[in-house]
Amino acid sequence: MKLSSVLVLAVCAGVVAFVAGHRTHQERGPATAPAEARRTAAPANSGGAHASRDAAAVAAVRAIGKYAACSQEFSASNAARLSSQERLQLLANGALVGDYGNQEAMLCGLISVLSREEIQEATGILSGIQDQGNRQAPEVWKSLWQQWGRLDPEGGLAHFGADEGGKSPVDARNMMTGWLETDAAGALAWAQKPGKAPLEAAAAALAISQSANGDLKQLESAILKFPGEDATAKACLDDYFDLASLAGKDQSAAAIYEQISPSLRPAAWPAAAKRIGYGNSAEAKAWLTEHAGDPGRNYGQIGDLFQTLTYEDPAGTARWAVQLPYSAATDPVHPAVMPVANWLERDPEAAAAWLKTQPADVPWNLRQAR
Repeated sequence: MKLSSVLVLAVCAGVVAFVAGHRTHQERGPATAPAEARRTAAPANSGGAHASRDAAAVAAVRAIGKYAACSQEFSASNAARLSSQERLQLLANGALVGDYGNQEAMLCGLISVLSREEIQEATGILSGIQDQGNRQAPEVWKSLWQQWGRLDPEGGLAHFGADEGGKSPVDARNMMTGWLETDAAGALAWAQKPGKAPLEAAAAALAISQSANGDLKQLESAILKFPGEDATAKACLDDYFDLASLAGKDQSAAAIYEQISPSLRPAAWPAAAKRIGYGNSAEAKAWLTEHAGDPGRNYGQIGDLFQTLTYEDPAGTARWAVQLPYSAATDPVHPAVMPVANWLERDPEAAAAWLKTQPADVPWNLRQAR
């Protein structure tokens, strides 16, 4: 028998033994109560049956690896038969595994059967282990947020709104995915209310865009119902550009920006500029030159474009950027500051000579800082 086959059988046998032992213990009923009492009274690190089961579980976690088919059956189907304490212990064991593939194989199915009462504690376990240095696979977090969305979406999203540290729009949208699976109507009703925090808005945008069923006009109409500066409206425009770009040939971000309702263009500017910056840098530079004076301009959304242009030509980018419109009231920093600073690092003599030609009080004149 091949080694891989032996390992598969060994893993399955360990998993089956773990679950079978638990099930047999449950089915014995009152006749085994004294043994149960002794086991419960024993210290957590004692060498009794509980420790043996824990050892078997840890061995299974460490061995699963690429044999996910076997472990997934255990994680999803059989984990539901375990006690809450045992599920959370297995979660903690699996979270200590370093390999992402092993983590996913052990944890994703297990997470899918967590209860509403367990989900917050599970989040704390995974977060705590990650904070200590063992990162959790993206698929593990995806499974967790989706399960929380199935169980307690409004509570989970309120949690995101109150504490955004370490979380992303993708995390929030994964939570909304779970909510849409269980109560699409309730999710949409929640999403249509304005005034959300940024991560809540990202989740709301998913519900609203999916309700449009691929109809751009319907999605545009839904976005127009929000106040112009509402976070959900802006988040929905990211979905709008995604959908419009797949609607036919020559649907570039620049073309979509021109076609969208004029009343939405200020909110659409960041989404358009960001996508245009992903393409040809010369074309992006030309678009920005033409549209930098449009309402809704937000240089902060296109930092990657400025970094690319600066890397390619720091001197040329600095000279170009100083001509872009700027308002101290709306722009946190002048767009020329980054390229000028980079130019000073890469060619200090030429950059300093150019800066001498600039007024001393302009935002990009960094001579005094050197």
